[in-house]
Amino acid sequence: MISKYRIIAIVLYLLVLFITAIAMDIPFSNSEIKTDDNHLSQFRKVSPPDSSECDFATDVWLWHDGKNLYLLWEVETDETFARGRYTSYDKSNEADFLRLQLITDVKSYYAYGYYAFPLNNKSDFIRGSSLSVNGSWNSTYDYSSEITDNNWKVLMTIPFKDLRFSGSPPYQWKIVLSRYFYNKNETYNLPYLTTKMNKDYFRKAQDIILKENIRKNKNFYIRPYSVFIMDLEEKEVEFDEDNVGLDFSFNLSSSSRMKLSINPDFSDVPMDSEQDIYNLKYGPTYSENRYFFIEDINTLGVGNSTFYSRDIMQPQYAFKFTGKTENYSFGVLSTMDKLIEETYTIVNDDSSTTEKTKIINPDDMYNVLAYQAVWQSFRCQFTLMSRMNEDYYDKLLEIMRKNYHNEVLHLNPVWEITKYTSLQSSLNLSVKEIDDDSKNGYHGSIGYSFVRRDFSLSISAQKMSKDYALDMGRIYQDNPDRFYGWNISSYLSKDINSKHFRDINSKILLSEELDNVTSRLLERYLSTNMGITSQDKLSMSVCAVYVKELHNERYYEKNRFGFQIDWNKINWIKFFIGLNKIKSLIYKLDEAFNGYHFQFGLSGIVHKYLRYSCSLDNTKYPNTPSTISFDNDYWIGNLNIDINLSNCLSLTNGIRYNNYEGYDQSEHFGFFSNFRWEFRKECNLYIGYKSSFTDIGNKLETDYEQAYIKVSYTF
Repeated sequence: MISKYRIIAIVLYLLVLFITAIAMDIPFSNSEIKTDDNHLSQFRKVSPPDSSECDFATDVWLWHDGKNLYLLWEVETDETFARGRYTSYDKSNEADFLRLQLITDVKSYYAYGYYAFPLNNKSDFIRGSSLSVNGSWNSTYDYSSEITDNNWKVLMTIPFKDLRFSGSPPYQWKIVLSRYFYNKNETYNLPYLTTKMNKDYFRKAQDIILKENIRKNKNFYIRPYSVFIMDLEEKEVEFDEDNVGLDFSFNLSSSSRMKLSINPDFSDVPMDSEQDIYNLKYGPTYSENRYFFIEDINTLGVGNSTFYSRDIMQPQYAFKFTGKTENYSFGVLSTMDKLIEETYTIVNDDSSTTEKTKIINPDDMYNVLAYQAVWQSFRCQFTLMSRMNEDYYDKLLEIMRKNYHNEVLHLNPVWEITKYTSLQSSLNLSVKEIDDDSKNGYHGSIGYSFVRRDFSLSISAQKMSKDYALDMGRIYQDNPDRFYGWNISSYLSKDINSKHFRDINSKILLSEELDNVTSRLLERYLSTNMGITSQDKLSMSVCAVYVKELHNERYYEKNRFGFQIDWNKINWIKFFIGLNKIKSLIYKLDEAFNGYHFQFGLSGIVHKYLRYSCSLDNTKYPNTPSTISFDNDYWIGNLNIDINLSNCLSLTNGIRYNNYEGYDQSEHFGFFSNFRWEFRKECNLYIGYKSSFTDIGNKLETDYEQAYIKVSYTF
């Protein structure tokens, strides 16, 4: 029988939820304002999700001046308060934090996110409709941080000019406020929302109303840059028109933005981490880390495999125009790559020599035109992509071709049947023409998904025609007749919240691909994974993978059984260890062999000024035949050391290593060091060095070795 005190507690809790669900009228003020009407304080624990009230006072007041939204946080702390370390923008911090998520368009299910840390670190993001977070978006938000004995005071300034919104006042937006305790690994939200609520995470956020008109602010910036590059191998300094460029951004309205980059430079972008590409069936992919391609929300409506921007090596220019309202979004992207040639000498039969030029990178043009219509429970994405060149160098045949172009129309309707179920489909129609030879193809899929609290289920089927072409993206299928197939995946994540354990999760994925003409099996894939997390930041997981693959008219069976453990309890030393027993198809040998894969990672904060991370991977096949074409035992290593004297002054260093052996090549070594000084807001000085060396025939050959100085200034 329920006691009267428990009933009273439940009634009070429901009353609190009802009160916080009422829309808050954000007052207009040019100075700090603290009243009961613009005050929020009822934070509830969402991780672990027991909905208990925060034991530490956490008070927030909101107001705006037509130019910025202001949030004043006053929170109580104790001896467990974690201050973290200094970092550059969007870097991992390992500290307590306060967070605002601002939703200006509920129909499209996305939110702008802003963090506040004790040491004034900056980090922002966009949370998409799938609840995943994209940290590549950057804003011009700011905040102050004041720490006393048992209190932390933060004043956030959120510029309206960075936001996409439409309509006229009153603006009806939503917010989600969060407080995180790093050492306790606990998160408290207002209102009580977890990512397991699917799109209710956006629907049930705290309503706010801004009744006054939002003023037009400075809605453009100009960022010129100049870079001096020193080739240390040739001992020469390069500086010409290619070493000067410009980034320009202009907000035509609160819902649209235009960006133009002329000769964008990526000297300050760190080296990609070394990864295992030694025995891949398809070429490796790398995440995009260049400013122009990752900035802003994704209005193009396509993923990394459909439009792989890393194929654009060095754009001559890049233009982007995007817009988003409650009912539609659009995007335009146009860029042309830079022609890169290499001259080499061949010896003729009569001992004379001839110089020839080989195109390393063609000056292809990439264009994308996108539009998405949005209704209450239905949306449809239309994206037209193109890659073209008048003179095209076919790297496979090493010949020049004429009038090359490839166009793909991407259609993606999604119908949200209920709050928990949705039906989605995708159809790509392609045309590719080279030397007046034109071919048409398609790739289509249809799927159903169910997501509710702890469980999700996805079922889909797809088909790719013989002549389907996607040169602006990646096709992971080399069967000449292409394929059809199906996919089933399920995911379960359950909060335990016991004395020792926090949560448990499991995932199952099953798929098949079959030949379009003969219906014979091309590949069968099955994977299972189970993991558990303790209250002491210890995670353990086991996985099993089985693959049956058709290769060179033979079937091969591959498998993997693995165990991994992660421990993140102590700030200065965190580690993970992975042990895997594998059976892999060695493509160079046309045979499957048993082996082992070992993974090890170590990271930590030595001081608030210094952070390190390193990883080592070892792959071993003890029973392969002795051959010069395949290495049966190799290592991959990455080391990063970040020194930050402040959030505006940093030195980032990295080492990349692998010892793949093949023919006369045995080791590869890379090093980079980037110094950054933000001498004024959004104005930076970069000084850096990077080099790459390969051991060829027991002699260390220099791939490249260069230093650079770059200055960018924002007006």
